[in-house]
Amino acid sequence: MYDRIARYYDLSHDRLTSDIQFLLDLAAGTGDPALELGCGSGRLLLPLARNGFHVTGVDNSTEMLARARVRLTGEPAEVRDRVELLAGDMAALELPEAGSRFGLAFFGYNTFMHLDETRAGRTMRRLPLLLRPDGRLFIDVDNPLALAAAADDPDFALEEEIQDPQTGEFVRQYTAYEAVQGEQAVDVTWVYETPNPASPTPLHTKARLRYHYLYPHQIDLMLGLVGLRLLALYGDYDRTPYREDSDRLLVVAGVDR
Repeated sequence: MYDRIARYYDLSHDRLTSDIQFLLDLAAGTGDPALELGCGSGRLLLPLARNGFHVTGVDNSTEMLARARVRLTGEPAEVRDRVELLAGDMAALELPEAGSRFGLAFFGYNTFMHLDETRAGRTMRRLPLLLRPDGRLFIDVDNPLALAAAADDPDFALEEEIQDPQTGEFVRQYTAYEAVQGEQAVDVTWVYETPNPASPTPLHTKARLRYHYLYPHQIDLMLGLVGLRLLALYGDYDRTPYREDSDRLLVVAGVDR
């Protein structure tokens, strides 16, 4: 899906910067190297590399990784040398355990919610083997309580209108949420509307994905089952403690040894 909407995804998410300083501060406390699971086009791994950290990024979207490589071409050689991009499924992650001990592994903005319970378990079980004993895991997702409420809104709503800096055209993004009955999941549909040079009728690009969400106590249980330990829950990037009305659910965990 992300191969098809990579351009639109970047237009929307490149403006998201409030999480970057939180991540830089976290990386400063853990040290090199870092592992980003679901790195996309490099929105988060590039600031880390620019600030001196070595980062391995894993993603299963060919187009998103291609866009990350294009971004890297505009960086100085020392920044490019700090980044390794790998194509692959994070739930079947294969990295050599010896020599690949990371100080920080992280799932950026809502990436973890792409994983259902089975794939989340498979991914998480690998992490204690890849993290140093003093390493940290960071997960950044929507507040599950807010997402559960949004799942009752299946009607499309205009979420934002973005001007493409390269073409100058305006892209409208419409979003709809629909609860998945019997599961802690919501189907999210994005429709991107762009001008059609050949017709007054706009062009539409549609994408649908499923977000799976876990409540804090479920995340805590999963961490314990795979050999990780919950260290902190935040509700925003200013490290405000998580509450039921928080915008985000930010999870920081460590290796339980």
